[in-house]
Formats: sequence, C-alpha cells, structure tokens
Amino acid sequence: MKRPFLLGLLVLLLAGSLAVFGCEAPGEVANDEIDEAEPENDAVEDEAAPAPTPPERERSYEDGTYRGVFIDRDAVQVNVQFVLEDNIITDIGYRLLSHRDMDYLEPEDSATEALRDQHMQILEYLEGKDIRESLVDLYEPGDFVEDVDGFSGATIRANKVISAVRDGLNRGVYVY
Repeated sequence: MKRPFLLGLLVLLLAGSLAVFGCEAPGEVANDEIDEAEPENDAVEDEAAPAPTPPERERSYEDGTYRGVFIDRDAVQVNVQFVLEDNIITDIGYRLLSHRDMDYLEPEDSATEALRDQHMQILEYLEGKDIRESLVDLYEPGDFVEDVDGFSGATIRANKVISAVRDGLNRGVYVY
C-alpha cells in the first residue's frame, strides 16, 4: 500500500520539477547564441530609439533657481540652493548643513567652525563658474579647500555637495 503511494508521490515530484525548471524535448539542441538575423516585424525597425544622453559638458541647463539635497541614514545632511544663468552659478548657498545632529552653519566650537569654513570654500569655488565644468573639480577639493587632511574629510564633504548639486539639477528648476 505504501509503495504505490510513494511511487505516485515521486512521479508528481518529478513532473512538478520539470514544469518549474523546464526541460528540452529530446533531440532538440539548446541554442545559446544570439540570433543576428533581421527582425521579421518591420514595426520594430520603425520605432525610434531613445536619444543618447549628451556628455555633461555638452549639456545645457535651464536658467533658474535649483534646490538639491544629500540624505544619509534618513537625515538631510546637505541642502543647497543655487541660481544658474547660462549654466553659470551666480548664487549658491547652504539651506542646511549638518552631520550627526551638529549644525555646521551655527558652529559650537572651533572644530565645527573650521568644517563650516571648508564647506563655504567649496561653494565659493563654484560661484561664477560653469556648472558643467566645475562640478567635477569637487572630486579634488585639495586644490581649492585649505587645510584638507584625513581628519576633516574634505573629500567626503565635497562628495556630499556634489550629490546635492546633482540632485538639484536632476530635479530641475525650482523657481524660474
């Protein structure tokens, strides 16, 4: 009595496995090569392919005021606002600048004040420059931020500013 039941269960298990994982019919050979033949449906050829995104330096942004943020661990750390006129940053400032509940815009001690000053140097560097060319310079903040060292982490903060500015550009104009 147990043998027919177990045999039936085994057949069901095998059939289910074949259905789930698939099986090629006997005599068929799998063809993993990509078929390079022309598509049979002419409509596929007529569909317009999306235009490639231009390199950042060739891209042009609308004139207006932009806002962007860098968020880490569900906390906004950098919030910037900037104005673009013909891709030139004419006005940029922090709306929020903090880390671990420490407000860098209102420093409590000399260490926090030094960190705020480095952040301000990042914005001063961008002011009056073409956003398409100057934003990549922030990856090397040692060229324009004073007192860059391992402790202060100016490179990490510059990356946060890059992310916030890019976020603003991706969101588009906040105010025309």
